[in-house]
Amino acid sequence: MDFKKFWKESFAGFIFKNLLLALIIFIGLAWGTLLVIDYYTHHGESELVPDIRGSYVEEAEIQLQKKGLYVKVVDSVYVSGKKLGTIIEQTPAPNSLVKRNRPIYLIINSRQVKMIPLPEVNDVSYRQADAILNAIGITVASVEYQPSEYKDLVIDIKYHGKSITAGTRLPEKSQIVLVVGSGFGDQQVVVPALKGMTLENGRQTAIGSTLVLGAFEYDENPSGDDNEYVIYRQRPGAGKQVPAGTRIDVWLSKDKSLLDKVFEEDNTEDDTNTEEVFF
Repeated sequence: MDFKKFWKESFAGFIFKNLLLALIIFIGLAWGTLLVIDYYTHHGESELVPDIRGSYVEEAEIQLQKKGLYVKVVDSVYVSGKKLGTIIEQTPAPNSLVKRNRPIYLIINSRQVKMIPLPEVNDVSYRQADAILNAIGITVASVEYQPSEYKDLVIDIKYHGKSITAGTRLPEKSQIVLVVGSGFGDQQVVVPALKGMTLENGRQTAIGSTLVLGAFEYDENPSGDDNEYVIYRQRPGAGKQVPAGTRIDVWLSKDKSLLDKVFEEDNTEDDTNTEEVFF
């Protein structure tokens, strides 16, 4: 059988023709697919990734757009010493080769300063308080000495001239002033009346009179806002003469009716008050 007859008339030739046609179609599709992939992926076209660390995201976007790339922020952390809002890490790394229309993944420095809660350092020695504060990123700018029963213990903490309490959140690297006890003073001072004040107001009033707020006790387990509790009893009592630096112990309650009660320490030596006295 000659080839022409085989190609046109035989069943085997029919099968062979269809297989050949299928092969040609397959090769054509494969070739076309490769051309489309090359076009889509920009085969052979690469861009050098610039170093955009230290730049702001907006600056990096402009720089990368010129190379057919774009930014994608994946995380934000806080790194001390770096400008807020700037790029601190990038992937791929600088000088890498990437295809166009690819993202550059960024980690940026937080746009806000890290806030640190102030630890409790009242009644702690000056040296220990200084070490605790420095360890968490707060600097003791200066020390003020004030008469106090216990020498070299921290009495108060000031920030921008105002007293602050434990738990107050301060920006990292904030500078504070420690008020430290210098022992009893020679001066005699009059104990102020703290009844009806909140604990913090009582503390500031005592300090303003060169005295120190000492121990404090609640008549129940404290809950809710501290400002709901008021001082209803103090020792030494208001009006007494004491050395500068003396500690005033106080009791606190939500029950305002306790303010009307008279306690033993409320009476000064020359007091002739005949009201009922509670012990």
